[in-house]
Amino acid sequence: MSKKQQTLSSFFGVSPPTKKRQLEPEPKKRLFSEKWLQDVQWLEADDERTEMWCKICRSHPHLADKTGAFYKGSKNFNHPLFDKHEKSKEHTNVAQAIAKKQASREEMSSRPLARWRDKLNEKQRQALFNSFLLAFHKAKHARPMSSYSEDVPLLKRLGVNVGGAYHSREGGARIMQSIAHTISGELRAKLQSVEFWGLLFDGSEDITKTEQEIVSIVSVSNNGEFTSDFLGLTELGADRTAQAITDGLVRLFQDAGLDDWTTKLVAVCTDGAAVNVGMYNGVVPKLRQLAAVGDSLVHILCTAHTLENCAKSADRNVPYCETFNRSVVKLLQFYLQKGGAKKTAALKKLCEENGISFVKLGKFHNIRWSAWRHETLLKISRLLPAIKMQLAMSDNSDLQHICTERFQCFLSNMIDIGNILKTTSIRFQKEKLTIGECKDELMVAIGQFTLLLDGEGHRAHTVSNADADRDKTNLLRGLIEEFEIRYDSLKSCTWPQEMQDLYSFGNTTVCSILKKYEATLQLDKDTTVTEWMRLKQAGKHLGASSVYDLVQIVNTSNPDAYSNINKVVKLSLTLPLSSAACERGFSHLNIIKNKYRSRLSHARLSALMHIHLSKQTTETFDPKQAVDLWMKTANRRINQGQGGASAASSSSTMQEAEAKDSGGDTEEDSEEDCTY
Repeated sequence: MSKKQQTLSSFFGVSPPTKKRQLEPEPKKRLFSEKWLQDVQWLEADDERTEMWCKICRSHPHLADKTGAFYKGSKNFNHPLFDKHEKSKEHTNVAQAIAKKQASREEMSSRPLARWRDKLNEKQRQALFNSFLLAFHKAKHARPMSSYSEDVPLLKRLGVNVGGAYHSREGGARIMQSIAHTISGELRAKLQSVEFWGLLFDGSEDITKTEQEIVSIVSVSNNGEFTSDFLGLTELGADRTAQAITDGLVRLFQDAGLDDWTTKLVAVCTDGAAVNVGMYNGVVPKLRQLAAVGDSLVHILCTAHTLENCAKSADRNVPYCETFNRSVVKLLQFYLQKGGAKKTAALKKLCEENGISFVKLGKFHNIRWSAWRHETLLKISRLLPAIKMQLAMSDNSDLQHICTERFQCFLSNMIDIGNILKTTSIRFQKEKLTIGECKDELMVAIGQFTLLLDGEGHRAHTVSNADADRDKTNLLRGLIEEFEIRYDSLKSCTWPQEMQDLYSFGNTTVCSILKKYEATLQLDKDTTVTEWMRLKQAGKHLGASSVYDLVQIVNTSNPDAYSNINKVVKLSLTLPLSSAACERGFSHLNIIKNKYRSRLSHARLSALMHIHLSKQTTETFDPKQAVDLWMKTANRRINQGQGGASAASSSSTMQEAEAKDSGGDTEEDSEEDCTY
């Protein structure tokens, strides 16, 4: 700036003008190019395209460089880095291992399977089949594969031919994997042949506190057979949100080869957990966005869980129920926690002295469900005289309420009510539960509650207390009210016995299904209703007793005459009413993955569950398909009858992987799972 400009600026009191400083342009941000996925075969990226990695290195962590950017995930979208990673020593080793394995499999697949089987004589073939039967028996009865090798000498001693190869734990585990993939393949073919599915899923923690989601599929086959099949496990980990559960379900469908699940899914049955039934962000709304039926996807609350909710709501309306439940929990803690062994021994001695049959009390968390609580209350009722004598000698003031007449009388009433709830809950957990049967069981339960309310029901004890009787009356009225409110949507579908009732039976239901699933069924309403009228008449003459019998009538008569209504009947039978299959699945899961087998991997656990929950038994299992699959997947030594043959007949790579496997699947196992 010149001297004249400085003088003028100071005279007018303004700052002199400054020359604008030109900012350096920011470097251009590199973006991920979709073309890279086509040019680089080993490249993979996330959905948002904010991170990329090498998928083959991640699939072989025992060979890859775990500290490299393309293993952990790179955000540096620079194309020259691809060549650098591809020429690295670790990536080259992974690529060579995959190429070697693929070449071995291509050589195996190029040989006709018939030639392989022809090389086996009858003795060798029988030895191979017996080994597969042994592995199936172990998995079916939740036995560890370590006992597989232990039973081989016993079978040989008994004269059973099991050959001389694959007698190790690793060999038995590989055979078990082939059996599991065969069973899952049969399930896939079955589900692909049916028109509609009903989805059941529920989550719980296993012994290692890992959140597992058990998924089952309900379907009706073309011959009218109703089945509920275990589809698989999805592991959630720490993320237990609705989006994580939905992603796990979708991933499970894809892994099972059921890509058409969006077009066949018509109903979902869950418990009342908020993560499942949330109006906007629950799992069910997210599945509706993915399913072809959209908002027509029916969500059904499990009838057994609804029964438990009815009991809990009725309990909350009776203030004394909280006091009673708290006293029961404290009593169980008194005998099961610190010093419980001595107290239990003293209780047993009192029972023996007074001629009381002693039973061991269950755990206090067993009072959560109606059936368990009923069994616990029965035990307390049987031991109550001895318990009162023991508490009289104790200075525990918290338990003195148990000795009162009100507690004893209310305990008697709770046993009577619990017996009804237990019976109803067990019947609600049937595999082939229909809407009509559910409604009938509900009416029976309400009728029994009414008898107790009128004082005509069975009394477990003769002790009477005015306060306890008033509490019983309020509890029974609450249960009846809850049943009528929560099960109001159930309509009786019991097959009518009178001809005049047959004319109107199911007409409204058929029209409702046609309207709700109009886009999926695409059936003419008048034609379908006409077929329904004819089918009811045929069912009446042929002695049908339920809606299930109608499917059999369609298959045995002229199927073309009932083509429209047959779809409607199958769809209605596919609507699941109970998620008890998932609850039973958790019981089996805890039997398989116990404290002695807590290191089972997710893939191995899922394979064992497929075998354990399959409908096949040791007597009905045919190992032929599993043997064929097993012989296709890797190099196997055929000479089973030769002594000294061992699992070393597999490739060296497989030997290394099996040697590293200590109860769970290795990277080698995971890759074989994909090829099946």
